[in-house]
Formats: sequence, structure tokens, C-alpha cells
Amino acid sequence: MTRPPFAILKLPLLLLLAALLLAAGGILWGQRQAQEAGQTMQQQQTAFNQARQQLDRSSQQQRLVATHLDDYQTLVTRGFVGAEDRLAWIEAVQLANRDVGLYGLSYRLMPRTASPPARSQGLPLGQTRMVLTLPLLVETDLTRFLAALKTRAAGVYHVQGCRLSRPDNAPFEAVNRPHLKAECDLLWFTVATTTEGRHE
Repeated sequence: MTRPPFAILKLPLLLLLAALLLAAGGILWGQRQAQEAGQTMQQQQTAFNQARQQLDRSSQQQRLVATHLDDYQTLVTRGFVGAEDRLAWIEAVQLANRDVGLYGLSYRLMPRTASPPARSQGLPLGQTRMVLTLPLLVETDLTRFLAALKTRAAGVYHVQGCRLSRPDNAPFEAVNRPHLKAECDLLWFTVATTTEGRHE
């Protein structure tokens, strides 16, 4: 029996072994590269999805702003958004008093305070209390004044309540002189803008 020529096959076997080792190394390196590429692709896909979601949110916000911009401008014009316009409030009550033909009025304005959370619902809503004192001839003068104020008011307000009294306790006479006094509490509301909130 003849023996295989190991001396002659030694070099090709070593080359074959080296090729197998290189091939195995290449396969392992390729798998590692494919895994890293997959992870990189996954990260890029996640970043892409986040960017797309951000773009969608921005588009929704832009549509929301465009839809409500006119309403917002109306609220700014009315004096509801931004700084208090106390002069406009005073002018509104004085003009309403003149429109109805009453006998003058006096007012007191308190400092602005934060509205209760139940009313503000997360908005930076402030309220300013105004106390009005009005001399009246008859009770219906008060409802006529409040109706005139509603048409004259430049801001957003709420009448908390009114109290009627007869300060002189004199009997009613058919003369053009007021015998009644009304005292009304009004709350004027304003929403602070972001920049205004930072300065306060």
C-alpha cells in the first residue's frame, strides 16, 4: 500500500487551512459589520421617525395657529391678552354712565391678582377688582347701566354682584334727585403674555 505524499500536500493543505481561517475571519468580520450597520440603520430610522413626528407636530401647530390667529388678534384688540388697560376700563364705565344719563359714579381699582385655578385652568389669568358706586333714581337705572357697560366694555369682565341701599332713608319724592346708591363689584380679566409674565 502506498502512502499519500504528505510532503507534497503539506503546502496546499496549509494554504487551504489558511484560506479557511481567512474565510471564517471574513465571515465573522462581515457579520459584525452587518450587525453594526443594522444598529446604525436602526438608530437612523429612529432619528428619522422622531424628526417626522416633530415635523408633523410643527405642521399641526402651524395649522392651529393659522386657524385661530384671527380669534387671538380679536382677544388682543379687546384687551384680554396682554397688559391691563385700566384707562379703557375707566373710560368704559364713564361712557356707560353718560349713555344712560345717570348722576355720576365713583370707582376704585385694586391691584391685579391671579385668578383661582378652577377659573384659570392653566392659563396665566389675572383678575382686577373694580368697585363702582352709582347714585340711582330708580332700581332700573342699574340694569340700564350694566347693559350700556356691556356694549362699551373693551375688555372681558364679570359682574360679581351689586348692592342697593337708600343712604338718606328719605321717602320717595317725584323729583329728579337720586335717593338710591348701588355698589357693584366687577372683575376685569387679562391673560399675561409670555414676555409679560417674565417681567412681572
